[in-house]
Amino acid sequence: MACSSFPPYKIENPGSGPKGIDVDIMLEVFALTERKVDYKFYPWKRAVKLVEQGKVDGLCGCSYHPDRDQNFIFSDILGQLSQGVFLSDKVSLNEFNSVADLKDLSVASVRGYAVHKELIEHGINAYEATNDDELLTLLENDRVDAVYSYRDTVLFALANRGKSGHVTYRELVSNPYYFCFSKKSDQAQSILSDVNHALRTLRHNGTYEKIRKKYQ
Repeated sequence: MACSSFPPYKIENPGSGPKGIDVDIMLEVFALTERKVDYKFYPWKRAVKLVEQGKVDGLCGCSYHPDRDQNFIFSDILGQLSQGVFLSDKVSLNEFNSVADLKDLSVASVRGYAVHKELIEHGINAYEATNDDELLTLLENDRVDAVYSYRDTVLFALANRGKSGHVTYRELVSNPYYFCFSKKSDQAQSILSDVNHALRTLRHNGTYEKIRKKYQ
């Protein structure tokens, strides 16, 4: 399986710390299927290409897009990814039904995230950060009015600062994501069947929720 660093879902080089929500679930899933699983971390575009080419069986997590139907088959839902805006205490946002509603604010986002591309597509000139911790620094120092990102990645970065700091979050959308397997893998359908059965078992026996709560 090919993973890309995306704390708290997938944590590269965790040492003795947590591996990430999706990695923990993945390991439990494959333990139930009695299949051995190896996983490595790659930059996102490289990970996708490896799976498209069938050099790796699957991705540790990806969202659905019609363009991906050609190369991937998707598991049952692995989780939900909430994206929205974190606001400075000095800023109010009366209406937030679209990214376009951020046009009058100074906004920061992580370069390379899909949410950053959304801002660009809507003509919003966003500050570019390298990670979510940098986003928080920009917000705390009043360098920007808001940051547009994923709820759990920002909250995880905040927790790692050893602070409980106050942030105001407004959700725009929450989208499901999945394990994604290569259509070029001879085992794809068999793996998918086993993985879906294991995911249902983990939800039924409480393991799934226990893993997620560990990261809250």
